[in-house]
Amino acid sequence: MINFAKNLGSASCVAILFCLASQAYAVEKVELYGDSAYPPYSFVEDGQFKGLYIDILQAAAKRLLADYAIELIPVPWKRGLAYMESGRGLALFPPGLKKERDYIAPYSVPLFRETVVVFCNEEVMQSHPKRFPEDFIGRIMGVNAGFLLSERLTQAAKAGQIEIDPAPNNDSNLKKLAIKRIDCYVSDRGAALYSAKQLRSKDGNFTLELQEAAILSGENTYLGYSRHYQAPYKQDFIKKMDATLTDMKSKGEIDKIIKAYFN
Repeated sequence: MINFAKNLGSASCVAILFCLASQAYAVEKVELYGDSAYPPYSFVEDGQFKGLYIDILQAAAKRLLADYAIELIPVPWKRGLAYMESGRGLALFPPGLKKERDYIAPYSVPLFRETVVVFCNEEVMQSHPKRFPEDFIGRIMGVNAGFLLSERLTQAAKAGQIEIDPAPNNDSNLKKLAIKRIDCYVSDRGAALYSAKQLRSKDGNFTLELQEAAILSGENTYLGYSRHYQAPYKQDFIKKMDATLTDMKSKGEIDKIIKAYFN
């Protein structure tokens, strides 16, 4: 006679062990928020979250699949900061180090170094301007409206050494630079180079090749973690993400991603 009770007990033990094993090796779901309107670094296009930081973090996520299922979620920048301040989200990219954002800590190893530079039209470049603001006195400098300006640029404008002329976005400023409505354009280097590349591919009348005159400032960017977000896996995730990004950088994987955007 078959002992159903005995077999039932064995089956139950197997089921319990399977559940325990599954829990022990469960993959943790992690959401990382990113700026939804910051091309070429992180932006939404045709319903897809794209950009340099997306490519870097997706490559890192593949390496961490055994422990973490990472989802990259686009949000307006101010909303992302609010999530960090309230503790609603674990991490946001790509903030720079800002003392006033004491609710963000720690920061990951650097993802990239964004650099604010001055691009000038051909006429201005003939004078070989390099020193800022000495070589740019009286010039009209285009900027993106709402862009966090370099302190050196702000001081020069306050002193009346230059004139700031804001426009809505990269494309507007690049077109103004091409037709000499502005003398120079102050922008993040990567954002301007990417926008110019896109414009040349879409607009046959736009042939401007950007000429860089001076560097105003540089800032490393990071994956910034919310000080107020609580989760048992938080420290482990931070440690493993840093180790992964460091390894990717040492093997040239991050440089390869960067070159694909700007070359």
